[in-house]
Amino acid sequence: ELARARAALRRPALRRALRIAGAALLIGGAVWAVATLDLTWADLSLPHLMLNVFVLTPAMLALAAVAFRITAGAIGREVSAGQALRTVAAANVAELLPLPGGAVVRGAALVEAGARVGEATHIVLMTALLTLGLTVALSGTALGLLADPVWHGLGLAALAGVAVILALLSRRVGPGHLAAMVAVRVVTLAVTVLRLGVAFATLGTVIGWDEAALYAVAPTLGATVGIVPAGLGVNEAIAAALAALIAASPATAFLAVAMNRALGLAAGAALVLGRSFWQGRA
Repeated sequence: ELARARAALRRPALRRALRIAGAALLIGGAVWAVATLDLTWADLSLPHLMLNVFVLTPAMLALAAVAFRITAGAIGREVSAGQALRTVAAANVAELLPLPGGAVVRGAALVEAGARVGEATHIVLMTALLTLGLTVALSGTALGLLADPVWHGLGLAALAGVAVILALLSRRVGPGHLAAMVAVRVVTLAVTVLRLGVAFATLGTVIGWDEAALYAVAPTLGATVGIVPAGLGVNEAIAAALAALIAASPATAFLAVAMNRALGLAAGAALVLGRSFWQGRA
């Protein structure tokens, strides 16, 4: 039954329908959030928005490129910094397609670099699970601090899962690359938390690092579930639900995560389109 359900979710027609539904959820949720908060342009903090646009969002893209180079190196393949940046930018945009686009783009880039298809598929899957495990561990810990300490159990379970994933990866990947995989994801999580704090500040709300860490799981979990392409609307709904759990503002959490999604997509699209433009002129 599970296999049939997964196969059904890969059908382009269904993915297109889910993408439309997700977009409707995202747009409808954004309209609701703006109306709930009674936001106007005057309420937005331009300095925080500029910090996100010109520093933190490009930093996230650069860190994703570093992570991809480490992934390639872990299986004995070499990818240039430029190629890695183009790959992760294209993967961001490809998530909106009616298929699991991001994983396909990363896997194809590894195959192009000389990896076998099975090898590329395995490493892309395992590194995605590693990212999910570390993110859930962080957010579970934050939820335990902000709500009920019982949620610390979720963080510990996620760390146990990370240990299992690292043990499985160690069969094919050396200790140096394993350490680099974890390190780049820890740095990425730190920037993610900072970026979320800045997104909230853009909307005129100041939150602590623990609350920002809580919402960090929303984009990763939404994309991992994979029911809706790019987690459209799902990421934001998860953030809103988490906000409700700690008696915070679901509307602000929804908008902050939506803002970061829009900026990340715009950065990836700008890089992809810019490369196409210059190639067309060459």
